[in-house]
Amino acid sequence: MSNLYPFARTLWSLTAAGAGTTLSAAGNSGNWAGTGAGDIYPQVTAETAIDLRDTADVVLMVTVAGVTGTPALVVSLDVFDDLGNAFPAVLSTASLAAAGSKLVAGGLHGPAAGTYLVLPRWARVSWAGLTSASVTGCEIALTGR
Repeated sequence: MSNLYPFARTLWSLTAAGAGTTLSAAGNSGNWAGTGAGDIYPQVTAETAIDLRDTADVVLMVTVAGVTGTPALVVSLDVFDDLGNAFPAVLSTASLAAAGSKLVAGGLHGPAAGTYLVLPRWARVSWAGLTSASVTGCEIALTGR
């Protein structure tokens, strides 16, 4: 098999918190946890919740079943260099203000020039836009290949 791993796999999913999660504040999948450069063992396998090594392309999918208030939910892929410096929102969904679904894809084979990017080793999924609002039945998934 090639090093591009042509088979899609789930890299991170909010459904681990239970299908149909309610979100009422900004959050993320997990911050940088390393204590040094990513090339120094043993922390090389534990810097973030999302390991993008061996991943060339990603798709970030968001589904919302209901809303309370006036949300403007935006879900993003943030990436980290090997020292833990964050590069926020390298990919972001369009705003969700009502029930529905959004997705954004990017990577080596992105669908448009603005989505071409070489993915680093580490990432997180973050969400914002829920000031005085909430979304119910929310599912967020990051899939890669």
